Amino acid sequence: MRRARANKRVFALGNGESRKLIDLNKLYEFGIIYGCNALYRDFKPDALVVVDPVMKEEIWETDYLLENKAYFKDWTSESPIDPDDWGFKATPAYLYKRLGGDDPSKKVINSNDIIKRKFPDDAIRTGYASGPTSVLIACIEEEPEEVYLIGHDLYSTTEHFNNVYKDTENYLESFTDSTPPDNWIIQLKRNFNDFSTTQFYMVNCLKKIDVWEETRNIYYITLDEMWKRLNR
Repeated sequence: MRRARANKRVFALGNGESRKLIDLNKLYEFGIIYGCNALYRDFKPDALVVVDPVMKEEIWETDYLLENKAYFKDWTSESPIDPDDWGFKATPAYLYKRLGGDDPSKKVINSNDIIKRKFPDDAIRTGYASGPTSVLIACIEEEPEEVYLIGHDLYSTTEHFNNVYKDTENYLESFTDSTPPDNWIIQLKRNFNDFSTTQFYMVNCLKKIDVWEETRNIYYITLDEMWKRLNR
């Protein structure tokens, strides 16, 4: 049985390979679950956050959105470029119109609207990567007391791409070089600062982050420690 929303706990799932160590279904009873991108292929979080256009298209063409909530970045028909202009095809509005984004049967929310409601004068946060965006949306929407970040590996244990979905459609191949984590680190730190009364827990983090050292509301815990906290 899923616990009530009132427990004020969020699990923010990244797609780093450390996530393979956990049975995600066991999280349902302990809090609200947010995830991103291809997570929908094998698990249904309470909310899916999608930034990349190719993933928006992939998900839109399935029946996932008929029953499950998602937040898409730049999901709007509005564009500063006229539809008859040659540059319109490069805009998010073109993808929205091509896919039929006004279909009321699909449960998609424009994540930009949620972010701008909280930070009306800011243009930085709407440009976050998928993982940090999912954490940001979860904090705005759920107002949690604690957030557990699972699978936000940031680094790789090898020299190669670290992702559960590598070698699958719309993802890089496994021999690709690892992704520099700088933007993720900066964006997550801004989330920690923006929601300073929320406690954040990095679960099974591969490496402590130097620039987070003075951030008072981020903690590193193991998977076993997480389960002990949840079951106490």
